[in-house]
Amino acid sequence: MTAAFEYLAGRRNFFVGTLLLFSLSLALSKSAMNILIGVVYLSVFYFMLRDRSFRGSVIRNVKQPLLLPFILYIMVALIGLFFTERPADGIGILNKMAGMVLVYLMVSTLLDAMDRGRGAFSSAERLLAAYIIGIFFLDIIALLTYAGFIGHKKLMLPLAPLHVHHIWFSNLNAIGLYAAAAFLLFPHRQRTKKIDGAVALFMLISLACIALSLSRTAWFGLLLTSLIMTALLSFMTRNRKPFLLALLAIMGASLLLYGFSPFVQYRISMIYSDIANYVSGYEVATSLGARFLMWKAAFLMFLSNPLVGVGTGDYVLTMNRYMASGEFPGFLAEYNQPHNMYLFALATNGLLGLAALLFIFYRSFTFSIPVLGNPETGQRALGFLAVATTVHFMIAGLTDSFFNIQILRYTFAFVTGVSIRNSLRSSPEA
Repeated sequence: MTAAFEYLAGRRNFFVGTLLLFSLSLALSKSAMNILIGVVYLSVFYFMLRDRSFRGSVIRNVKQPLLLPFILYIMVALIGLFFTERPADGIGILNKMAGMVLVYLMVSTLLDAMDRGRGAFSSAERLLAAYIIGIFFLDIIALLTYAGFIGHKKLMLPLAPLHVHHIWFSNLNAIGLYAAAAFLLFPHRQRTKKIDGAVALFMLISLACIALSLSRTAWFGLLLTSLIMTALLSFMTRNRKPFLLALLAIMGASLLLYGFSPFVQYRISMIYSDIANYVSGYEVATSLGARFLMWKAAFLMFLSNPLVGVGTGDYVLTMNRYMASGEFPGFLAEYNQPHNMYLFALATNGLLGLAALLFIFYRSFTFSIPVLGNPETGQRALGFLAVATTVHFMIAGLTDSFFNIQILRYTFAFVTGVSIRNSLRSSPEA
């Protein structure tokens, strides 16, 4: 009996440790992420072959809330392969989708298989803590780079450490902020001042990095998500005072930042100038000016075949044809997606693609909002994180195709894997 217990405990510790390393590496290393995914799946298959009880536990828990939406998402892309002119590019898109599903199943299934009824939230807490620590390390590297201690980018903006694009970096921090806020708002265990202080320090550093990233996508995503989540919590608790206070605090901080930060003023003023140039017929190669043109092109692709689009993976090919005909300027060749996840779905997979994408978000909400609103499960922190992450992706996805970016689609899959699991609707507070 002792040997069997030690064997089971060792196996559980192995998977928890590997998932912790994966959580830590999300913000730091693409190669480490891919290696760890491979290690986990090979180990799962090995133990499933050797251990009947483990095999049964995995099979029982593999049917997770977002599995069907993800499968439908992939099936629509498979249909799009029949319409593509470049199958290799289409298969590349499918590979991206499959990676996201693998991460979601890896996290959600193993957490439920190992810990159902045994304090699953403690493992989830540790994974989220490792994820936050990884972002914290990336932020410190970014600030040291900005200060001139690392590399050759002293006082250079936007902030983008380790060759991570500034938009990816800032939105990664935004998701980390929601995880940190969940820890503070819904403490699962007795928290200490040291833990509160560490979380608060991370949040301050993360906010500074988001500001210095100059990413308007992250700024507006964070601003609107904060307001929506505050309104949702106020509605659930039937208390408007926190919402009003949060609204005043957010708006006050935003006005102060705009009033005293020249680079924020410049980035905001660019919105108005880019809109004016586009309306006047000028094709400006700015971030927003290019987006307007890409959105128009993506919509034309959708109109060419509203049901299934131009085909999975054919966005670049079709855009090249538009540019060759002189319909769109050549500087759009540097972009491989229209910087709008909804228009990208419409352009390449039509109405079917948009429906599949929205179904992922819809299922996330229908599962997570009840968890957030039910204090009896003891899992409101995870419900909050799932809802906030989904809202942020939906808002920020208006100006970028987040599921085309590995670090962000893996982040979405990881966070939902931790926070959207079957066991969370009934888990008692440990």
